Amino acid sequence: MQRYSLLWGVLVTFLVGQNSANSWTSNHNECSNVQHHYVQLDIGHGSLTPAKKIHDASMDVCYNGAQAKNKTSCCNRQMEKKYLQVVQKDFYDVIKMKSAYLKNLISSNASFYQEKFLQLIKLAEASTDFLFSNIYKIPLKDRHGPIGDFFMDLQAYIKRRPVNIQDSVQRFFDAIFPLVFHSNLNDPNLKDYTDEYKECLSQARQAIYPAPFKNFPSKISHHLSKALSTAHKFMEALNLGVEAVNTTEHLLLDTQCTRALTRVKYCSHCDGYIAARPCHNFCLNVMRGCLAYVAELDEQWNKFIDSTEKLATNMRGSHNLTQVMMALDGNISDAIMHAMQNGPRFYSKVIAKCNHPQFLKSKKPGQPEPPVKPTTGRWQVPLHVHLQSFMQQFLASKGFYKSLADSMCQHDMFSTGTSSRRKCWNGEEMKPYTKLVVAGELASQVKSNPEMRVSPGKNTALIMLKDKLAHVTKSIDHKFSLTGMQSDTWVVHIHPSPGDVNQGSGDGGQGDDEDDNNIDGSGSGNGGNFQDDLRRYNGRKKDNNDNTDIFIDEESNVAVTPNQPAVPIVQSAAASSTVSFVFVVTTILSSALWVNG
Repeated sequence: MQRYSLLWGVLVTFLVGQNSANSWTSNHNECSNVQHHYVQLDIGHGSLTPAKKIHDASMDVCYNGAQAKNKTSCCNRQMEKKYLQVVQKDFYDVIKMKSAYLKNLISSNASFYQEKFLQLIKLAEASTDFLFSNIYKIPLKDRHGPIGDFFMDLQAYIKRRPVNIQDSVQRFFDAIFPLVFHSNLNDPNLKDYTDEYKECLSQARQAIYPAPFKNFPSKISHHLSKALSTAHKFMEALNLGVEAVNTTEHLLLDTQCTRALTRVKYCSHCDGYIAARPCHNFCLNVMRGCLAYVAELDEQWNKFIDSTEKLATNMRGSHNLTQVMMALDGNISDAIMHAMQNGPRFYSKVIAKCNHPQFLKSKKPGQPEPPVKPTTGRWQVPLHVHLQSFMQQFLASKGFYKSLADSMCQHDMFSTGTSSRRKCWNGEEMKPYTKLVVAGELASQVKSNPEMRVSPGKNTALIMLKDKLAHVTKSIDHKFSLTGMQSDTWVVHIHPSPGDVNQGSGDGGQGDDEDDNNIDGSGSGNGGNFQDDLRRYNGRKKDNNDNTDIFIDEESNVAVTPNQPAVPIVQSAAASSTVSFVFVVTTILSSALWVNG
């Protein structure tokens, strides 16, 4: 009797255990757990779910209702349609999570560098305004237009608007020529020129020989074009990188992909396995099929990153926007000094072009101007250090598109996360997945994917993106195949050779780079100590190591470079008096020419 009681107890325990197991996996009679889960996930209203397993002949995804006539489940066609909708949101959520780091990396750096490039241009504009105001004493009403228009063009170029830098530089020197001619080649106390005479001077400037500003305008535009075009191309590359990630995130899923994703994620619910996980290899085949065209971007993406690295490397040397912008006001000053020294040589050519100066009938009363302070501002992080850090992270994204499908299957929303788990959903039942895992290449997917039909047709959005990546890559490679990889040596200041000071050669060309070898900062004019004072005004430590970033300390108002002594920024009284000295000499010579003219 005791033996029968023991056997009965074992039997009861076994039956209870089996019932408990069935309630976790698949309750053959009740669908309450599926209904609860359906509502809990906010997929749809609970009334859509059947109370017990049924056969729905219209089922089309989780099973074929028309063919499997004896199949019952906790799903109906209405639920299946909902699953088809919600699985797309699941897919996009995961793909955004997988690309979030890369997207944030590129977009944040695009914003950072645009801000810093614009800041550099604004610093250069302020330095130039200080030069015109405090050194050359050109009134605000006269200098505001030319300086403002010129630097607005430079900012627009960085913002990727169509601007011709060489034309902008020439327009700037055309616009300041009447100011220089009036203020420094004639008595600045005289009445102002008429607008018609100013216009004549501006139009005649480029035709005058010897050129008033020598070849400085062409040299300045040459170096500006190199540095700005590299910065512009870098911004273009970063913005294209963001576009690439955005295109991937908003990839349109075709019907075959959506159906396969539903079988991965939700069809197990129909059999009551709400806690089941898809088999890893099952997920791989589906994700690789869905993202087969995306994987085709990988080779071009890797080339694009390599070309962007070329840009980053070349944002040094003669392409270093920091050095070019910080030197710009000094280079403009050299051009003006050349015009001041050589004024008598082209004065007669001006008269021949525009006749003798025509003045206004009365002198315009001068307006009090607020004092212009020396440039202040500071790079919080040296650009080359930040750029190196960014590129290290960006280079790590090579292979992103090839590995994207597999990384999707590492997310617990779509997979067990491991191929070794035997109890998993294989698309039909809770058993190991035995089908062959197909390689991610498009050709292999089209030919052999066992879970979905991958169309050999074209994805227009991805083709356009691939073409854009190829175009930018080619343009970067072409740019630097012509110039070669730049060395780390560049001249901060542009100066003529000593023997060329009195030789008018027109605006010259961009090929006169022999002048760039002068790095000692010696001026182009002989106006006493003017250039010494001007160098102190510039407040920059010349350094031919492009890894050194020049910045202005806001608190001490000195220009500093790492590991170098500070150079005070001063407004020199000697500089102003020297301008007056040059003005007196040139006025006497100009008057003599006028009388003889």
